[in-house]
Amino acid sequence: MPGTSLVVQCVWACVLVMSGTFDQLTDMIIFAVFIYYGATTLEVFILRKKMPDAHRPYKVWGYPGVPTIMVLFCAALFCNTIFVRPREAGIGMILMLTGIPRYWWFLKNNVKKEEPMQQMTKVEVSCVLSPEKQKRCFSSVL
Repeated sequence: MPGTSLVVQCVWACVLVMSGTFDQLTDMIIFAVFIYYGATTLEVFILRKKMPDAHRPYKVWGYPGVPTIMVLFCAALFCNTIFVRPREAGIGMILMLTGIPRYWWFLKNNVKKEEPMQQMTKVEVSCVLSPEKQKRCFSSVL
């Protein structure tokens, strides 16, 4: 299967390269990528609102200023590409939207609707106090 996917990806890359100039190709890709960058950064605000007490091992530097600037920059780039290069923006959007039917197909064929929680792995954690009065924890996958 990996060989088939590599051939398909190679053919698709050749079609994209032959479809226009390198500048057009990068405009389409950058347009699509910055939609996802903006959405990911916006999700920081959404998760902080929905789950204010959640453990966060990584802190966002400069929150809320830096993420706000990033979201605004992504929105400006999105709008600029639509107005300055509408053809590339449209093609980039169409290329992204072609993934939706594949997503639905994989979702339909790979997820059991009646019991989705059984797919999760259970982990058992046990802790003991050592003779040196240090807490030692061990985990095992069930």
